[in-house]
Parts: sequence; structure tokens; C-alpha cells
Amino acid sequence: MIIKAIDPPTLQLDVGQFVDWLELSALLNDYGIVRIDSLIGSLKQLSEEQEEDIAEADKFVEKFIEDIENEIEIRENHLSDTYPFKLDENAEELALADNWQDAIFSFYLVCLVASHVTGSPILNAPPSGKILKRLRNHIFQVLSTLAMAGFSHGPAISVGWPRRTDEVIIDILRRAAANGAGFSVRNAPGPYTPPNEKDGGIDVLAWTSGVTPPPTNLLWGQSASGNNWPEKPVAEHARIFEVNYLQDVMAGNRGYATIIPFRILDERFWNAQNLYHRSLIDRLRLPPYARSGMQQAASGVMIDEADQVDAVVQWLREYREAALA
Repeated sequence: MIIKAIDPPTLQLDVGQFVDWLELSALLNDYGIVRIDSLIGSLKQLSEEQEEDIAEADKFVEKFIEDIENEIEIRENHLSDTYPFKLDENAEELALADNWQDAIFSFYLVCLVASHVTGSPILNAPPSGKILKRLRNHIFQVLSTLAMAGFSHGPAISVGWPRRTDEVIIDILRRAAANGAGFSVRNAPGPYTPPNEKDGGIDVLAWTSGVTPPPTNLLWGQSASGNNWPEKPVAEHARIFEVNYLQDVMAGNRGYATIIPFRILDERFWNAQNLYHRSLIDRLRLPPYARSGMQQAASGVMIDEADQVDAVVQWLREYREAALA
């Protein structure tokens, strides 16, 4: 039975959305299991209504099952043990991990939900109100900071606004400089800094670890959980931010990343956007990077937001309870 939080599938969905439909159905189900034939039955009926040749409708279903299995395999291969779902050997059921509330699974599940906040053809009970506000202002910033730490294999600071602390940008950057980021900080900021600027368009700053500075790479990150993420490359913000706030930057190599919760299937669009943004950390990359960041923090590396992983898990619980209410 299709639960009320999930819309029935349609033939207009692509294979990534079909797998999202299965994953969300398993997540928003008391038993954590969705049968593939519940999806196939709906689609077969729709296909037969549009296709007079029943044999052709059957071929559609066979191809559909193959595509579903291939997409799940891609997710498993990218995400390894951060993927919280398992397809059984007969491709009959997709099951949510019993320990889905473990931190390493929350990274993927938050991305899954976040990618269906606006205009979803699947989720008719997306996060809203205070739960949505926390997702945008806090939870995805935690994931982005951890992911940038995993991406850099080094420290990461959270610059984005709003902040949990009363630190201003200068204070945050001084912490970074004291931990080997390889620059000194302008105080006061440069004369072209806009008055009352909160984050300068930068959400995360990370760098590679070393015994002494300079780091081999200085990395700038933009957290972009909304559908307008293609319009938010971080490189230009980073250029202006560096002029306004930093001096004596020792790192010759710069890296840039936009962190998004989405799964992009269009290969041409994916490649073009990676070129435009310099790099994308998407739903297949973010969870393993975030887990790596969490592990680095446990070993003593300075990573902002690492103490907020429990808040990510709690948010996921609260959203699920609200969606099932």
C-alpha cells in the first residue's frame, strides 16, 4: 500500500526518481521495506493503458527492472557502507537498514529528503515550517562542512550564515590561520567589503593537512540545498572574499566545490556543471566525504560542526515522524 506521504508513481519519472520513490517509500514506512512489484504493478497498468500491444508493455517492465537494479548498484558502488538500503537477491524488495538512525546513514537520508523539498513529483509531505528552516539553516551546513573536510582530508571551518555561535568572520578566519590554513587575516576587512556582510557568499573553507603551512590546497565550498544550485558557483565569491578578508595567502593551489543533495543523471549536464562549478559534491559523494570528515574530527582534526552530527540524526527522526503523522 502506498503511504500518504508518497505520491503514486507515473511514467514521467526517470530511473533516478523511481529509485528515490522506492527509497522514500521504505524510509516512510513502519516496516522499512518496499516491494518492487508494488511499483511495477502501478507502472504496468499505466503502460498497458497507453500501449495496446501487451507484449510491448511487458518489455517495458523488463527494461524498467533492469534499469532500477543498475541505478541501485551505482548508488551502492559510490556510497559503500554509507548507503542505507539493500536490494534483495531476487530484486523483489528494497529494505531500509535496521540501524538507519546511525550517523553514517543520516548523511544520505537527509540528502534524499532535501532533494525533494520543492517541486517533487514524489514526496507530498516534504519538510516545512521549522523543520525546513533547520534543514536549510543548520543541518545541510553541518553536512557540507563535514563533506568539505573529507574532500580536503584536513580541517574545515563553517563560515555560512546563520551561525550557532556569535563569532564574526574575522574570528573564524583567525581560528583557521592558527590551524595551518596558510594565510593571515585582514583586520579590519578591506575597504570594498560590504557593510554588515555576514558570510561573503562562502559557506565552508577547508584545507589540506600538514605539519606546517602552507597547505597544498585551499578549498572553498558553497552549500546549495535548493533547486537553484546551478546559479551558485563559489569561485567568484571566493575571489572577492579573499581580497576582502585575507592577506599573505601562501597556498598556490585553490579548489572549489558546490555541495548539493541531488542525484544528477544527465551526464552532459553533470559534466558541464562540474566544469562551471569546478567540482560538485552531490548525493553520491557527500555521504562518504562526510563520514571521512567525522572520522577525522574524532582523531582531533579541527572540523567545525562535527559536534552537531547528533542534531542531523535528530532532525531526520523529527521529519519522519512529521511525515507519518
